[in-house]
Amino acid sequence: MSQPLTPRDEVARQLAVPTRVLIRYEARGLVRSVREGDVEGYPPAEVRRIISIVSYQRDLGINLAGVEAVLKLRAHLADVHRRLDVLAHRFLEALDEPTPGDPDARP
Repeated sequence: MSQPLTPRDEVARQLAVPTRVLIRYEARGLVRSVREGDVEGYPPAEVRRIISIVSYQRDLGINLAGVEAVLKLRAHLADVHRRLDVLAHRFLEALDEPTPGDPDARP
């Protein structure tokens, strides 16, 4: 089952930006639209990403090149966090494993 799409014009209306701004974001590869039948729009994760982009530009005054850099850094940090979670999980598993010859090892 696919996620519900929010049409491009609806997202533009809700964020008070021209539709061409969203098309520019797509052209730069910042967001991806999806087509389902006659509707071209965005799944919820892309709508959240668009909200972030508009917020960076409007509230923080960051240009599109800066927004692109911020989004890349956020993706990199998310990847680092995922890797750290995996390492922490492996570390905890290793602590729980008995060591051969350890007198305190569980039977």
